[in-house]
Amino acid sequence: MTEIPLVIEERPKGVKGWFRQLLKGRRLLLAGILALLEVIAIIIWRPGVLIAVIGAILVLSLAVIVAIRIKPGFWRDVLWIVAGAQAMIVTPIVLVGASLLLGILIAGVLIVGIIALALRMKW
Repeated sequence: MTEIPLVIEERPKGVKGWFRQLLKGRRLLLAGILALLEVIAIIIWRPGVLIAVIGAILVLSLAVIVAIRIKPGFWRDVLWIVAGAQAMIVTPIVLVGASLLLGILIAGVLIVGIIALALRMKW
């Protein structure tokens, strides 16, 4: 029978280490809270869907570009949280937009097919 090795994690030293561990362990939660606050802000101030989506895509892009170029630490963790929040906002909007576009394309093809069938049958 194999024994599971005992793992002892060293506690972070100082307030900075504790805060960094908190950020790292709660990235998804913090990104979700930030995304929720952004959605509430969009509902209140109504900047327009296109402006909100373009802004979120720009912030997402910049956060990822900067996060992969800086060394690990507090600011990198913050940037990944911001990027996660923007991804939570942009992804559903892009998926809904893509599905609407696909639906319109399918409807157009069906309409053209019906017209071609009607012309062929001379109805």
